[in-house]
Amino acid sequence: MANPPKSPSFDWEMFRYVPSLAGAIIAIIVFVIMTCLQVWQWTRTRNHLVIYVIIGTLSEIGGYGARIGSHFDNASWAPFIIQGTMLLVGPLFYAATIYMMLGRTIILAQGEDVSLIKPKWYTRVFVGADISTLVIQGLGASIMGTKKLELAIAGEKIVIAGLALQTATFVFFLVASVDFHIRMNRKASFASNGSTGNPADSIRMLWILYVISSLILVRCIFRLIEYSTGNAGYLISNEWTLYVFDAVPMFIVLVLLLVLQPTKYIPRKLSGFSEIEGGASELRTQAA
Repeated sequence: MANPPKSPSFDWEMFRYVPSLAGAIIAIIVFVIMTCLQVWQWTRTRNHLVIYVIIGTLSEIGGYGARIGSHFDNASWAPFIIQGTMLLVGPLFYAATIYMMLGRTIILAQGEDVSLIKPKWYTRVFVGADISTLVIQGLGASIMGTKKLELAIAGEKIVIAGLALQTATFVFFLVASVDFHIRMNRKASFASNGSTGNPADSIRMLWILYVISSLILVRCIFRLIEYSTGNAGYLISNEWTLYVFDAVPMFIVLVLLLVLQPTKYIPRKLSGFSEIEGGASELRTQAA
């Protein structure tokens, strides 16, 4: 399918280059390896949070796999839509994992009394925003490759709106995390050896969340600037930016999740999406 028609105010093309075959193959190999390692970690820990990481990594593989199709036909609609959608939404699953870890970290630190909102609401609010972002970006990316100029313009604006929401969500998440960290530092029991929680594990979890969140935020900002500067802008027109500011940060995120293993600090009873409130009640009972 050909690119949509141009207008004096909208210069849009699927690709302004031929996607690199070598780059896509290398990315696929790297993410396949990371997927296998994440599956191995899940079989060892049985922590269900790892499943979201696996899904996100499979999305990365699908996205770069579609770019191989675009290498051989960079005006084909199907691979363009697939690669655009999957590379946009893949990191959202990493974000969902991070969001859910904050609620579990609050329970682990027994910090519900100093938290601005209940841990379960951190999960519901941030994951809810993440799902909304996924839908918005997926919808926008799916209609950007249409032959109609009006829909291509609308698709680009929808993607920008989704990326803006994702970036704002991450900024708010980091602010909430730092606020909780400060409040816990003021709580004497956070540093008390007599606490039934594990303060050291809670601190490690928070710093891991900061680092991983910052990497995902960098990727979100890149994507937002990329689409905001237009289809004819430098970032979209040059393929190397995709690998440097998207693929590499996501690879580092996966490495950190494997090496630092934040899920090992979370009791198995808190590893499920819907188990956070029950886990909090159990920990409170143990502390009584």
